[in-house]
Amino acid sequence: MKRHKLCVFLLTLFTFLFLPHCKPQNLGTTLEKEIPRLMEKADIPGLSMAVIQNGEIIWSGAFGVRSRETNEPVDKNTIFEAASLTKTITAVAALKLVERQELELDKPLAEYLPYQRLAGDERYKKITARHVLTHTTGLPNWGDKLVREPGKLYGYSGEGFLYLGRTIEKISGMSLEEFSKKEIFEPLGMSRTSYVWNDLYDENGAAGHDRHGFANQKRRRTDPNGGASLLTTAVDYATFLCSIMNDKVLEPKTVDLMLTPHVKATKRREPRDELDEYISWGFGWGIQPGNAENGFWHWGDNGDLRAYTVSYPEKKIGLAFFANSENLFMVAESLISLVLDDPQHSFNWLTYKRLGDPEWTAYMTVEKTFLEEGERAGLEKMEEMKNQFPDAFKIEDLNRIARYLSSKEKIDEAEAIYKKIIDSDPKSDIALAGIGRLYLEAGRYRESLEYIQRTLEVDPKHSLAKMSKPWVKEAIQAEEKPVLVPEDTLKKYAGDYGPRHVYFRQGRLYYKREGRKEYELLPLSQDTFSLKGYGMFRLRFVLDKDGNATKVVGIYLGGRTDESLRDKTK
Repeated sequence: MKRHKLCVFLLTLFTFLFLPHCKPQNLGTTLEKEIPRLMEKADIPGLSMAVIQNGEIIWSGAFGVRSRETNEPVDKNTIFEAASLTKTITAVAALKLVERQELELDKPLAEYLPYQRLAGDERYKKITARHVLTHTTGLPNWGDKLVREPGKLYGYSGEGFLYLGRTIEKISGMSLEEFSKKEIFEPLGMSRTSYVWNDLYDENGAAGHDRHGFANQKRRRTDPNGGASLLTTAVDYATFLCSIMNDKVLEPKTVDLMLTPHVKATKRREPRDELDEYISWGFGWGIQPGNAENGFWHWGDNGDLRAYTVSYPEKKIGLAFFANSENLFMVAESLISLVLDDPQHSFNWLTYKRLGDPEWTAYMTVEKTFLEEGERAGLEKMEEMKNQFPDAFKIEDLNRIARYLSSKEKIDEAEAIYKKIIDSDPKSDIALAGIGRLYLEAGRYRESLEYIQRTLEVDPKHSLAKMSKPWVKEAIQAEEKPVLVPEDTLKKYAGDYGPRHVYFRQGRLYYKREGRKEYELLPLSQDTFSLKGYGMFRLRFVLDKDGNATKVVGIYLGGRTDESLRDKTK
């Protein structure tokens, strides 16, 4: 008996000392006190979090507001964009098909579904599900050009998961939304999770906020994207995590395969081809060492909406949290430390700035000065901060500040930053391309073309300049030789296309996307139009055999497209 008690004591002591564990008593009280404090420090408007212990959700909380424009509170049913946490759901959906032998891990996806976005490079036909799940496709994060041979090296890619999602649709005969709803969401009771916009998100969804706390409109995604479009709650997503720990959605051997480190991740800072010491990738999940076992984790970053999750499968503990702020990762490690003792090597790999970083504070000060006091004061503050932090404010940093100011329609301020860079370095391709893009966004095509050409003189292979030049020249030609579209045709185009609305007034067409400003449409051809004052986007009307518009296709610089069907009820 004494021997038995000693064994029990030693086992308990070992578990306490060496196994990862949630922090003990009064966890809820601690979280409810500390989370608002961290949110205030990082200027985070709203946050939702769920904590798992013994494979069950033991606590969930909601804090702050969904949008600072409405001040409606976040509650436990508030839906957030999951961003790249989408990939973990898509991975499980793909592995469901693997279990049924409908999808082979090492069979090229092109044998299931040719992918037109990559049709110009035959190497894409080597890409397999295994490559996608381990981020070894050779694709960039987003884009239709391979950067290396498939299977050679880790390289994070949302594009790969977009392709995998469409392959799932081809194999299953259902949309990714329908398949996941049938196989994952409904069986697990994830009633507030979806790959596409829905009424629940419309009613109780979080709007994103930038790093200075300005609210943005909710994005209305109507096409499922296997890498980025998931909408969910902290409780729903934690339910999904529990299903992994409890083998409810996949077979145990499949879960083990999913959470096994298959490839070492490369570093996200230079030299980028160097392998990281701690971070590996399983199937759809990052894997990092904890105190006693590997944890599986992922982060989500849609800019103004961000998320993070980490769990330890043997101990069946974990957490997930979502915020409607670009500033989440400044305090994410502090949030996790309220619950778990395990080191989060992922944040060194991700390279996000932490709260209190002096250089980040300096960047924020400069941006705020430009926003509130204008061009001259901003330039003066920028020089002051550059003198104070000589290793900061590199060209890449200044480009980031200029891009932010441009997003706030501070065109003169952004232009001043680029011209200051060019004055000191006339061959800075970053600044030349940046101001070329700035003018393109503003619809100032001739000025844009000038700087695009200067960029190509410095770097003939510059990707942004190469794709922009024909786009800009086409717009200039349309200005010089206007395309005449009959008024009767323009009237047929007017209507509602989901979140997109087209109006006919006084012989002209106008376009407005929900939550954004209105633009006049300028014809490039009989069915394709540019936006006056915004050069990064075009709209094409698709007609039926009777000449009636049935949908519009949004065309983005670089070739990405999306569609919105016409509302026939109006």
